[in-house]
Amino acid sequence: MEDKRYPIELEVITPLSVGAGNDNEWIKGLDFVQKDDKLYVIDMQKAATSGVDVEVLTQLFLKSDNTGISRLLGNKMEELSRYVFDLPAQTDNNIKTFLRTQFFDKPVVVGSSIKGSVRSALFNYLRTNEVKNEEVFGSMKDGTDFMRFIRIGDVEMPSTILVNTKLFNLRKEDEEWLGGWKHQMNKTTGSYNPMGFNTLYECVAPGNKGLGNISLAANAFSLLERFGQGKTPYAGKKRELLNEPIRHLFQIINDVTKEYLQKERAFFEKYSAERSDEVLDNIDALLTMIPADGSCCLLKMSAGVGFHSITGDWQFDDYDKTQFWKDGRNAGKKRYKSRKIADYNHRLQLMGFVRLRALTQNEASEREQSLLTQHDQQGEHLLKMMRDHETAVQQKRCEQLARQQAREEEERKERGYATLLQQARDAYLNDRLDEAKKKSEEAIALYPERAEANQLQADILKSIANANFQKEEQAKNLQKLSLPLADVITNCISAGNLAGTTAKWLKDGGHTWGEQEIRVFLDKAKQLSVREKKNLKSKLPQLKKLLSDEQANLLLKEIETI
Repeated sequence: MEDKRYPIELEVITPLSVGAGNDNEWIKGLDFVQKDDKLYVIDMQKAATSGVDVEVLTQLFLKSDNTGISRLLGNKMEELSRYVFDLPAQTDNNIKTFLRTQFFDKPVVVGSSIKGSVRSALFNYLRTNEVKNEEVFGSMKDGTDFMRFIRIGDVEMPSTILVNTKLFNLRKEDEEWLGGWKHQMNKTTGSYNPMGFNTLYECVAPGNKGLGNISLAANAFSLLERFGQGKTPYAGKKRELLNEPIRHLFQIINDVTKEYLQKERAFFEKYSAERSDEVLDNIDALLTMIPADGSCCLLKMSAGVGFHSITGDWQFDDYDKTQFWKDGRNAGKKRYKSRKIADYNHRLQLMGFVRLRALTQNEASEREQSLLTQHDQQGEHLLKMMRDHETAVQQKRCEQLARQQAREEEERKERGYATLLQQARDAYLNDRLDEAKKKSEEAIALYPERAEANQLQADILKSIANANFQKEEQAKNLQKLSLPLADVITNCISAGNLAGTTAKWLKDGGHTWGEQEIRVFLDKAKQLSVREKKNLKSKLPQLKKLLSDEQANLLLKEIETI
C-alpha cells in the first residue's frame, strides 16, 4: 500500500457559499450601504485617511442611516469600499459572507468543508444498517476514524458575487400539500417573488475554478490495521477506497449525488409552484454532468446543503415519505420540506454544487511550476537541484535527508501551531484578550491561510473592539456623573428614572447628599406628571439605602408636600 496525493481542480457549478459564520455577517447601515443597484462594503480605515469626517460617519453607522452614509460619502463610495457588488435584490437582512483568507483576503473553500460533504457521501456508501457515525467511520478516541486518512487541502477562489436566495416550501390547501415560496414567517404561496423572506449570500459564481489537493493515506491505514488498538469497521471497503485510483472515490460520490438529484427531481415534479420548472431544468443539467467513468465527481456542499445531503441521504428512498412532525411548532407539517434556492443569472437553481477533477500529469506539472515561481530563490534552487540529480544515488540520499528534515520541521511547526492555538483559545476564554491576540497572530504567522486560527483571531479582535467600546461608554457615564445633580437629572421624566439616576449619581459619582441636593431633587420631582409624583415614594428604596435615616425621613417628609 502506498499513499497517493492528487492535485485537483474545484469548479463551481451552481452558486457556492462557504459561510464565514454569523458573527461575520454584513449588517445594513453598519457594514454595507445600498445605492443605485450596487452594494458597498465600507472600509472605515480608508475613510479615516481620505478626509471624510469619521466622527459623523460613525454616528451615521450607529444609527444604521443608509441614506445619510450615501450622502456623506458621495462619489467616494466605491473608492472607500472594501468590496463592491452588483445588488441582485434589495434587503434589510444581514448578508451571509464567504470565508476569506486572513492576509490576502481571498475567498477560500476550506478543506474541512469539502471533507464534510465527502464524509456524508461515504457514510451512505460504507454503512449497512447502522446509523451512528462511530459504527461506520470509527472513533476519534482510539484513532480509528476513517476520515483521518482522506486529507483535503483548502482551495482559494478568485472572486465572489452576491446571490439572492428564496426558500421553497410546502403549503397545505384543502388537505392537499402543494409547492410554494415563503414570503413571510407564516406565509407561503404558489407565486414567486424575489423579495420577502429572501437572503443574500456572498457566493463564488458558477464557472470559477480553484486548485487544491486530495491525499489518500493508504500506508497509514495499513499500519492502523496491523497495529491499531481498536477494530476498524468496514475495513475492506476502506482499504479498497484508499488503494484504488481517485476515480473510485469520485464514482462513490457520483452515485450518491445522482440518487439525491433523482429523488429531488421527483420532489419538485410533485410539488410544483411558479418557476419551479427552472429548478427541474437545473437538476436535469446537473444529472448530465455526472460522468459514468468517475473521471470527475459532482458534489453538493456548504450553505443550502439541506438535511438529506448533510446526513448522507440514506434515510429516505422518496422525499415525499419523510412523514410529519408530531409535536412542537411544526406539528402536523411535513418533515424536511424546505429547500434553499438560488436566483442566479435570471434562473432558479439549487445551491452549492461543485465539480472535482484530478489534474492530468501535464496540468499538475504546470501547476507545480506555477507554485515554484512563487517560492524564494533559495527554494527554487533546491528544487531544481533535486530534479537535476534525481537519478543519482547521492541525490537520492539528499532527497531522503531533505524529506526527513522537512517532516521534522513540519512536525515542529504543527506542534507549535497547535500549542499557540490552544494558548490563544485559553486566553480568549479567560478574557486575556491581548495575550490571546498575540498568540493567534503567532499561530497565523506559521500557517497564514488556515481558517481555524484566522476565525479565532477575528473573534478575538471583535471582543477587543467590544471591550474598548464598553470602556469608552463607562468613561462617558463617569464623566456625566461628575456633573452637578441638577445637570444629571435634567432629562428625567419618570419617578423611577429620577430616583435611579440620583442613586447612581451618589453611589458611582462619589457625591454627598445635602440641603442643596434635596432641593434640586424636589424641584425636579415637582416637574413630574401627577401620576409619576404618586409613584415616587415606591421608587425610593434604592436611593434611601444611600442616605442616613435622618436624610431619608426628611426626603419622605418633603415629598409629601409636593
